[in-house]
Amino acid sequence: MEWGTWEDAKMSASVFPLSKRRQSSFRLGTAYRWRLVRFEACGYRFRLLLAFSLLKEQYRATLALEGDRDLTVLASYEFHGTHPGWHLLATCDDIKDVRPGVMIGPWQRRFPRARVRHRSVEFGIKDDDTALNVAAKFFRLHKAKDLLL
Repeated sequence: MEWGTWEDAKMSASVFPLSKRRQSSFRLGTAYRWRLVRFEACGYRFRLLLAFSLLKEQYRATLALEGDRDLTVLASYEFHGTHPGWHLLATCDDIKDVRPGVMIGPWQRRFPRARVRHRSVEFGIKDDDTALNVAAKFFRLHKAKDLLL
């Protein structure tokens, strides 16, 4: 497990390459703090991009499968201050059937659906530690011995 470090700098293209996006990657500017966690599970390598902005009340933890030169986005746990509620964009398809290089596609579903009551509507992110812990708990990385929850 590679936990990475929190960054304030503009994200380089190599952090989260997506071949079907304009400029061939997903990038964040300096308005966000971000961190890349890399790990292996079930014989696959994954990247988990964490990003948040306290000012904008925005958070995302995006899980992607690593390919040769591209990523396949499987899930993104998000909060946006412009509309209430934590939600998940994810696919239930076999990961081999998900199209690589795309951030959002028709194979993804939103849970809970838009305009449906959310159980959790408070942002709750206060700092780097809470941002990491939200992702670790949601994606069940909490059993890793070097993460203190």
